[in-house]
Amino acid sequence: KRIAVALSGGLDSVVLLDTVCKAQAKNKSSEVFVFHIHHGLQKPADDWLIFCEKLAKKYQVHFDFRLLHLAGEEQGNVEARARAERYEALADLCTEYGIEDLLLAHHQNDQAETTLLQLLRGAGVAGLAGMPASRELNAQGGKITLWRPLLGQSRKELEAYAKEHKLKWIEDPSNQDRKYRRNAIRKDIIPKLEKIQPEALANMARSAALLGDAQTLLNRLAQQDGKGILIKDQLKVTQLLSLAKDDLPAANNVLRYWLHSQQLAMPSQERLQAWWRDL
Repeated sequence: KRIAVALSGGLDSVVLLDTVCKAQAKNKSSEVFVFHIHHGLQKPADDWLIFCEKLAKKYQVHFDFRLLHLAGEEQGNVEARARAERYEALADLCTEYGIEDLLLAHHQNDQAETTLLQLLRGAGVAGLAGMPASRELNAQGGKITLWRPLLGQSRKELEAYAKEHKLKWIEDPSNQDRKYRRNAIRKDIIPKLEKIQPEALANMARSAALLGDAQTLLNRLAQQDGKGILIKDQLKVTQLLSLAKDDLPAANNVLRYWLHSQQLAMPSQERLQAWWRDL
């Protein structure tokens, strides 16, 4: 079976690659591929590509990369655009090599940061659930499952592992820039929370997992409430309005479920209310 590891060259993905290759060496049950996405946004990006290629060669695994053209993008949009195009490029690589399982190196700190960011945005249950441990990635060539096996580990644990096994990695200088909200949370907020509550990261990650369970139940409820409303890719507006009249939270849940199934963004509360008025 072929599996792929997304490798940026940072601590997290280097640790992930090391553990995957050691597991593969023991059981020989899978063929490992390494994929790197070159964003072209920073001067040392070429060096990161070379680093990742050399690392793949060291572990004797397959390597490929994709170059994204994001330079010149507006600063406010570049993070979201880079993330969306990164997943698209990884999906294309998986399709090209016939890979159904893609591993990403997000860890406990990333999960806590995501949950805090979503809380600041006023997100609902789905947003506060953070990143799922696994999910299906939309791809034209077939089904790809995205896995995050390090979500239960903190960055400190990954650093300890890397030190013990004498691993080398690269540091992205943009991670120090506090103009990005995630970095500001990482540098300023998380350390203060840990001083107040040493288990803050693990607790937030646990809350995210519980909210993920709650969202699964909400999805199941939407399917039940949506009988007669959700027909293939379409919504029956008359029936939806009838549900909204009797139970607006249930109708909102059905609408959000439908938007998610169509891979559309969640609306703000104001926009959702405007939609009901328009309908």
